[in-house]
Amino acid sequence: MKTRILMNSIKIGITDCARYGNYERWMLDAPEKVDPIRLSYHLSNLDDIEKCHGLILSGGEDVDPRRYKRPDLSGRIELTDIDEKRDDFEIEIIKYALQLKLPILAICRGVDQRHDVFVRDGAFLKEITGCLKGAVNSAHHQCIEKVGANLAVVAKAEESVIEAIEWKAPCENPYFLGVQWHPERMVDQTSPFSCNIRQAFLDSSIKYEERILSSENDINHKIELQDIDEIENKPPLT
Repeated sequence: MKTRILMNSIKIGITDCARYGNYERWMLDAPEKVDPIRLSYHLSNLDDIEKCHGLILSGGEDVDPRRYKRPDLSGRIELTDIDEKRDDFEIEIIKYALQLKLPILAICRGVDQRHDVFVRDGAFLKEITGCLKGAVNSAHHQCIEKVGANLAVVAKAEESVIEAIEWKAPCENPYFLGVQWHPERMVDQTSPFSCNIRQAFLDSSIKYEERILSSENDINHKIELQDIDEIENKPPLT
């Protein structure tokens, strides 16, 4: 994929976690000039999402099963593995990001172990990586049981565990990709399941910034034209 040189940095929001530094380094190692913004309930900076051109949802603690209507699973999860304040904060972040139509890259809350994933032909993920099969680094004690109505499963592991999801109609929606592996800390950072995913996400973030700048320029141009009309129509001084 081709990269573009920008005059300004791309601001990428990254939700906070114990390994936040991995995500930050992954962004800073990109060819583009990236300015990571840590988003955290500890910082009370929900509104900082408005400064961002893209959002990365990082890994970490388990999501409280009550959030996805499975309270029966609560007994299987250590209370220390749940951060309710983080869940609350990130739900609001996601709502805000969807409202703003920000590109979103969601990365698993899992652990490292190498295994293969199989990508659905015709999927946006296939377009990004150019691969129908690849080695990634996830093994998780939780997995996706069913996806939302507007989402599609686009990659699975050999045992049919869901490994990636995206919009059913990716061309009609802002960038969204959710993966169970950790592209930010794969040993082979040249793998298309790491670098291509990062590049596609940043390309979408760049396009988002360009749309914002274009909209601002249109508004400023309209204001200038309005000022000119007011001057031309202003009655002469007597």
